[in-house]
Amino acid sequence: MDVGIFGNTGSGKTTLFRALSGAAQAGVQGKSAGVCAIKVPDERVDRMAEIFRPKKVTYISIAFHDIDAGETDLLSPQALTQLRGVEVLALVVRAFADDYHPAPPGGLDPAAEFRELSSAVVLSDYLVAQKRIERMTKEAKRDAEWTALHKAIAAFEREIPLRNVDLSVEEERVLSGFRFVSRLPTLLILNVGEGEGAAETFPEATNEAERAKVPLVRLCAKVEEEIAELSPAEQADFLKEMGIARSARDQLVRGAFEATRYISFLTVGEDEVRAWNVREGSTAPTAAGKVHSDMEKGFIRAEVISSDDFLRCGSMAKAKMEGKLRLEGKEYVVKDGEIVHVRFNV
Repeated sequence: MDVGIFGNTGSGKTTLFRALSGAAQAGVQGKSAGVCAIKVPDERVDRMAEIFRPKKVTYISIAFHDIDAGETDLLSPQALTQLRGVEVLALVVRAFADDYHPAPPGGLDPAAEFRELSSAVVLSDYLVAQKRIERMTKEAKRDAEWTALHKAIAAFEREIPLRNVDLSVEEERVLSGFRFVSRLPTLLILNVGEGEGAAETFPEATNEAERAKVPLVRLCAKVEEEIAELSPAEQADFLKEMGIARSARDQLVRGAFEATRYISFLTVGEDEVRAWNVREGSTAPTAAGKVHSDMEKGFIRAEVISSDDFLRCGSMAKAKMEGKLRLEGKEYVVKDGEIVHVRFNV
């Protein structure tokens, strides 16, 4: 999963990125300029690895991208290109002031800042759609693409992001090629001052997140950057001392999964214990396709058991004896935390 961190200059988005990519940050798998990959902690994977002692253990990975705003235009062509390559948009807004970053003359207004960012994203999509419509008008084309684009434009003109527009399967297919940024699942990151991570400051921002139907993550990027320089043990103590329930990394991971409606399922064995992500509501063949395309094409049945049931039983043999290991067909909807073994034939 790729998450784009974006915001106005001075919002603290790069400070947040440094916190996520800190050298001492537990779980960082690697980083390059503007990108850091973090494995998603999963106690179920840890427990399965203890039981199966596999040659390889693979966690779900999330890559965070620090996307620069343009010097003149907020959404420069380069920024738009980067945003169209991510799966989740994390919009960082400023809700802090200190000696080095005094509040602007009009005061802090993170809700208005979020609306400004959202409007810029919608406008960028509107310009793309309008340009395509103009070309189709000259070519006298009237097809499914024409209809879908007009539906999108009608939403953009009312400043409604495409993620909040009900689209048919055909409309989704037609519009997917445009990679509209407002279609991305979005998080509102409220970057607050020191000591305000757990406080309910700026309630209007919470209201704005609810109105926009996006998850809100409240954190202090400056404090999180300091935490990232500590050892894992020291991080836990510091978080507790500061009254912070979850680190920025954990909050963003949870927020990204909530925004995308992803769940995790597991495959286990002596060769590898691995977590996979799939959208909530996905059927067993779709989940099988995440592992390998041949498994989806030749899907026959899936052996399924919840992680909790397996851990209580201690082995697949006992789970089968107790009727906890089930055979499910093509219509079965995979649930979070299930262990899935696919029977297939190609």
